[in-house]
Amino acid sequence: MTETRRIPMHRRTCTVAPGRIDISPSRNSIVWPLVGLMVGGLCFVAIIFGLGTLPFLLVILLLLVGVVIVPLSGMGLVNSIVGANVIVDQEKQSAVWQQGLLGMGVGTQEVVPFWKIDRIIVEETTSERQQGQPQDLAQYEITLVKTNGRHLKVGVVTVPRALAKEGLAQAREVAQAIGDMAGRPVQAPGRRRRRATAQT
Repeated sequence: MTETRRIPMHRRTCTVAPGRIDISPSRNSIVWPLVGLMVGGLCFVAIIFGLGTLPFLLVILLLLVGVVIVPLSGMGLVNSIVGANVIVDQEKQSAVWQQGLLGMGVGTQEVVPFWKIDRIIVEETTSERQQGQPQDLAQYEITLVKTNGRHLKVGVVTVPRALAKEGLAQAREVAQAIGDMAGRPVQAPGRRRRRATAQT
């Protein structure tokens, strides 16, 4: 593969490039941090221009809201623009789960070398009882299984039940990209488990 492709997921985007896979927040996640920054900015503007007329308790409340919401929104904005939750790197021969502290991809929570990966699985997590309901959705979870049996969530694809086939295909594509890069098998609904050839 020589070109970069993007696969939409639930509140995430999987970017598959030569030698690297990034699963990061989708661009739509930038909206709420921007709203938070605007609200925080308006709080400070209201304090500056209304300091002599606003009730003291309201000024304190506006100050508290601004002090809390501006830093959190700023970190969320940075994470939406440059943050990543899962990185699979062929050169480093590992998959990395970044720590999501307050919306920031700072530090690492888990590093899994390729040789510790047993398989990648795709499972439907929605209940059969939801089928036929007005809010009927199909949700497919992509999970990396380590050789010690531990499961690490990669991401989720959620679609209306009418688009379940397309949603499953997207989840399979993400899982297969990871499996091909790590040289590990992929297990998904509607297909048999197969052993991929390890890459160096």
